[in-house]
Amino acid sequence: MEIDTWRENNRRGASPRHEPRPQADTTLPASLSIAVLPFASLGAEPDNEYFADGLTEEITTRLAKLASLHVTSRTSSARLKGTDKDAAAIARELRVRYLLEGSVRRAGGRLRVAAQLIEASIDAHRWSETYDGTIEDIFAIQERIAREIVHSLSLRLTSEEDKRLSEGAIDDPRAYECYLRARHEGWRWRKESIDRAVQLLSDGLTTIGGNSRLLAALGLAHLQYRDAGIDFSEGPLVAAEACARKIFEREGASSAGFQLRGWISYSRANIQDAVCDLRLALDLEPNNADTLLLLSNCYLISGRVAAARPLIERLVSIDPLTPVTRCMPGWADLADGNLAAAIEPYNQMLRLDPASPMARLFYVWVLLLNGRRDEVPSIVDGLTADAALTVPGRIALFLNAALAAANGDTLPAIDVDIEIAARESDVFARMLTDAYAIAGLSEPAIHWLGVAVDRGFINYPFLAEVNPMLERLRGEEGFRRLMTQVHARWERFEV
Repeated sequence: MEIDTWRENNRRGASPRHEPRPQADTTLPASLSIAVLPFASLGAEPDNEYFADGLTEEITTRLAKLASLHVTSRTSSARLKGTDKDAAAIARELRVRYLLEGSVRRAGGRLRVAAQLIEASIDAHRWSETYDGTIEDIFAIQERIAREIVHSLSLRLTSEEDKRLSEGAIDDPRAYECYLRARHEGWRWRKESIDRAVQLLSDGLTTIGGNSRLLAALGLAHLQYRDAGIDFSEGPLVAAEACARKIFEREGASSAGFQLRGWISYSRANIQDAVCDLRLALDLEPNNADTLLLLSNCYLISGRVAAARPLIERLVSIDPLTPVTRCMPGWADLADGNLAAAIEPYNQMLRLDPASPMARLFYVWVLLLNGRRDEVPSIVDGLTADAALTVPGRIALFLNAALAAANGDTLPAIDVDIEIAARESDVFARMLTDAYAIAGLSEPAIHWLGVAVDRGFINYPFLAEVNPMLERLRGEEGFRRLMTQVHARWERFEV
């Protein structure tokens, strides 16, 4: 039901009406924890959806600056967009006590934003309000909503937190709109969409004359060409590096700058440098889900599971519904040699995103690590036609073909696209290693393992002892030489 309907009896300045409520749901956390649910777009124009999504993100970002409030990440909250679940069920999924929900109606330059704060454990409205204004008022509206939540939850702010709550990352409405449209395009993971995102962010920077938030978004947009398997040349990396330099020139130390530089180092397989920058980013923004994810993965591929565990626990607590988050505890279990414990987390990842070829590839890989080869063909058969054409989809098919090759069939050759992607990704290189090892082809298996090591995978215990698919390689001279190099790099790696 549209939020304005129930708001009619709660005019500006009036207290929300409270009716008798059931006892608190004791399965919900008692701590100060909140999720900002996706604001509904009530405008007639479909393009307004990006504006509602942007408002959701901005309020989430402002609240996440408060040390006393645990805030669920935008990506987890976004998965419940359009849900018909009740407040308690949503709060249990997101592991929070409070929910903020609302709507945005935009007509030309006019805005109406409605919001309500719900205490999910007793299904009670703690606060509600409607704000009318223009596009130029959006930053003030965001701050007012955040401050109303602070007041309703009786939070005490430090002087620094009070200052941060007032600071908008982009204070020009035209540049802000470019940023929101660019994010909406970038999520589509297609070349034409990323092209549009890059152009929009460049337009925003031209309008505002330089901004760290826009520069960081532009740098990550360039890296998306690589992440989406579109362009593995130096171009995206060089462009992202230029954005990172400009951020540091503008404001010195910043979470956005350190995080972007960390992603660039990771993309260049400079994992030690990536860890240094990501740790600095985390010091400045401790609950940034993207930083937590990448830093914990850097630790795991470097064989430092103990350092990754607390980061993963924090990541799961603030971003529980993002598929890749759900698999991270399983990745840590794999790295620790507990192969069976990894099956359920990777299965959860696939259940959350069954259309994802990467989720399906990861689950196939975990089943193979656990010797459950009979289950692999049915999982591979679940690839959609589109997913089967992607690089991760084709590698999943290749792993399945390797099982047939182990029984006497001929293993097909990999195509150029897979070779290019695997040369740039420790993940894909490791998958090819295991496929060739399953098929009994030691020479290409060791070759691709060397590529994975060059890309930063130096988890010596996993390679030398844990991975059962490498057992037949461990007696090979080439494998032993490679493990000597890996062991030396693993021991030198600094947490």
